[in-house]
Amino acid sequence: MSEREIIWEELLKEELLRLANIHLPYSRKSLKQLLSEKYPHIVCKDGTVHMFRRKELEYLKSLLTEDEQEKIMLPIIIELNPSYGEGAAVIKGKVEVKVAAKILDLDIKENTQELIIYRPQIVVLREKLRTVTQIAFSLKSIMA
Repeated sequence: MSEREIIWEELLKEELLRLANIHLPYSRKSLKQLLSEKYPHIVCKDGTVHMFRRKELEYLKSLLTEDEQEKIMLPIIIELNPSYGEGAAVIKGKVEVKVAAKILDLDIKENTQELIIYRPQIVVLREKLRTVTQIAFSLKSIMA
């Protein structure tokens, strides 16, 4: 493959990844901030508004300390990443990992920053927290 073809291939991969993740937020908000809003929402990269169900936010609030409610950033991003195995995904962030582990009834070490989960666990999380979680695609997940 020529150098020009390699550059084009890389550019196309980047654009494919951007398009696959256009539904993700420009920025995330803390649980505390969302609970203070009349209509809890974020704006996505594609310009759409993503609304959060207050019931899900209240459920999260019941799982967390007040300090953690300020630290957790929503939506929780579940990044599909087959590097960890077929059907694998990763959740990043100390508080985000704590929430996922509690819901999935997993034992984790305190201050764990990353949690690898698999398809059946993703389903459980998405059933309980449909509006509070979003799926992101890694380049490997869309090129597999």
